[in-house]
Amino acid sequence: MMQNLVIAVVMAMTLSAGTVWARGEGRGGHHKGDEISPLEKHFSPKNMKDLGLTVEQKEKLKTIRETNRVESEKLREEMKTARKAFKESLRTSATKEDVTKAYQLMLDKKNQLSKSRLESLLTARDILTDEQKAKLFGKAEKED
Repeated sequence: MMQNLVIAVVMAMTLSAGTVWARGEGRGGHHKGDEISPLEKHFSPKNMKDLGLTVEQKEKLKTIRETNRVESEKLREEMKTARKAFKESLRTSATKEDVTKAYQLMLDKKNQLSKSRLESLLTARDILTDEQKAKLFGKAEKED
């Protein structure tokens, strides 16, 4: 009985830390422990304005943003649902295995979201010329 209580407390603490991470608390809006958020700042509108993008590049980047926005919203909603299921499994008399499965599903959704963000960044990066990349990433590194 005591062992189950300890497991529940540890998992609840892990969930709380994950929630703080997902909300980006504690690091100026960036996801704590998330290496992609600093990469995303390279593609801020301010930085992109200084690159002299062609109309075609602007359109391609706009398409990437829109596609990513839709996919990200879907994945965030799935992650929210998985997080809710995990919390519910902790509150009930769910088996250790069921709680672990719910927790793993929540982590899998978070990982899918992170991978999707990275793929979008890489796709956007491929649209830029070598000179634009050097300018964009050199400028952002100076800001770090």
